[in-house]
Amino acid sequence: MTASPAIPSSATDITVDWLNEVLDVGPVVAVKAENLGAGLGLLGEVTRLHLSYAEDGGGPATLIAKTQSPALESAFVAQAMGFYDREVNFYRSLAGTIDVRTPRCYHADVAPQGAPFVLLLEEITGARMIDQIVGASRHDAELAVDIAAALHSRFWDNDDLYALDWLPPINAPLFLAAGDFAKQKLPAYEAYWRGKVPDAVLAFIGDVNERYPALLDWWVDQGHPTFAHMDYRADNFLFAGSAGEDTVTLLDWQLSVRGIGVWDVANFLAGSVTTNNRRQWQDDLVRRYHAALLAAGVTGYDWDTCWREYRYAVAQQAWSTCPLGDLEPGNERGKLLLDTITPRYLIAADDLGVYDLLDLL
Repeated sequence: MTASPAIPSSATDITVDWLNEVLDVGPVVAVKAENLGAGLGLLGEVTRLHLSYAEDGGGPATLIAKTQSPALESAFVAQAMGFYDREVNFYRSLAGTIDVRTPRCYHADVAPQGAPFVLLLEEITGARMIDQIVGASRHDAELAVDIAAALHSRFWDNDDLYALDWLPPINAPLFLAAGDFAKQKLPAYEAYWRGKVPDAVLAFIGDVNERYPALLDWWVDQGHPTFAHMDYRADNFLFAGSAGEDTVTLLDWQLSVRGIGVWDVANFLAGSVTTNNRRQWQDDLVRRYHAALLAAGVTGYDWDTCWREYRYAVAQQAWSTCPLGDLEPGNERGKLLLDTITPRYLIAADDLGVYDLLDLL
């Protein structure tokens, strides 16, 4: 039996010999790595590989390589939470079978212990991206809502969802660790954000810490799970380019869970739309999502339930800026992005008056 090729811990470990072991695109004779440090960079390293081939080869000129984060704490969190394992399983078993465009995967592997991992993905060249700091347009927000509805309706509490044995429920034991992280980091978090966001929402973050296990159980008790992306933000969308005109490609499936669909809508609107635009568009876009679910055949999900869960999702996302807020962002743009989107989430929670929600658990 042939041993599997070693999994590179970083893009610098990706060699010509390794590529020729894992790819079936013709002999690679040279590879040059170009670090792409444009996003948050919290959970992994993203690198463009420039490939050269022998005369009888003809594979893609570039590939996108994803490997574990070079920041040890971030890599540990991702490994402990199963993020790398989950994305590898997504590309191995699900990508290409759903009505959402994802990059073609040329190779996916992860160590049994959850790290290191590697993905070799198609590069979508010439694509338009949303600058999450600037915020999404109304048109792009509508597209994001429509894609979420298509994804969620496909797996709405059905056998296809439960067949994904690698997809954990939102209250899996491993997620409880986030509550412990938050308790440790709360004092520094409060000190950093005090005076920059409403005091009431900072107090709410502490209240969620004490009720976090009950909140995760509450989500499961709602009884209509689906496939939730959970990192549904502007930086993970590519528009058009080599994928095709009017095509939207969705990236980064590491955080996916069996959870509540409207989480993704809340994630996008609260974090990827400016506060002023979110206030103007929020009601229309959540109603658009709900109507799209019903049109796709989802039953037993009324508007009041959808809106209540949207408020819960924004509340929990505001809280999640605490356990994740001091992870090393990897670059200056990542730091600016964190400082931009964190108050968006916190102000959205305050706008929605989420302070009564924990009493309903």
